[in-house]
Amino acid sequence: KWDFARLAQLCGELNVAHEHDCFMAVAMLVRAIADHVPPVFGCASFPEVANNYADAASFKKSMQNLNQSLRNIADAHLHVQIRKSESVPTAVQVNFSADLDVLLAEVLRIAG
Repeated sequence: KWDFARLAQLCGELNVAHEHDCFMAVAMLVRAIADHVPPVFGCASFPEVANNYADAASFKKSMQNLNQSLRNIADAHLHVQIRKSESVPTAVQVNFSADLDVLLAEVLRIAG
């Protein structure tokens, strides 16, 4: 039912970005993945998936955590104009791997 070519490309690029310590790109790519998959869940947006997807409570908590932390951290690095003093993301800041793994596992389960 779904063509996962774009999702596979996003995940592949995420792996490359992480491998090369491109943490701005990691934040952008995880955000893109989260924004890409809601139709698989019958939702229009990732916040809708995080708050309304009727499945296990543990999945919902992981998605709420991903939604909150990803949006806050990614926005802090992506939507800021140049300043006199900058901070850049670190590997720790953009480590969304556990919740992202839960999300992708559920996408695969649904796709069956």
